Amino acid sequence: MADRSRGVLGRASRGLVAEIDEQLSELNAKLAPHEPVLAERERLRAARALLMGEGPVPAAPQISQDDVAAYLQEHGRSRAGVVAKFFGVPLATISTHFYRGKLVGRFVKYDDGWDLSEQAKAGK
Repeated sequence: MADRSRGVLGRASRGLVAEIDEQLSELNAKLAPHEPVLAERERLRAARALLMGEGPVPAAPQISQDDVAAYLQEHGRSRAGVVAKFFGVPLATISTHFYRGKLVGRFVKYDDGWDLSEQAKAGK
């Protein structure tokens, strides 16, 4: 039985896949600063489609507390609305993550937004 029929890549194919992965990584890096604008475009498209009766609006992406923590690690103290807009999820989703995380000492609420606790920043 040939390797390809079993899902095993040959040397040439692995090299091609590595090249594609590298190009995708470069494109993702170029697109990263535009993510908020792209998310807003998708939100507006979905709202328009709903109003026009053009089909169901796709469900909001599922995000975890880990996703929110990673966002704060990268962007620093932020308001829940800013984080919700970044991920394209309802504000309630982010607020729930923040308040549940606060109960276990992961997040801290400040007057100007939420941040990781010192424990979470230290990786404990």
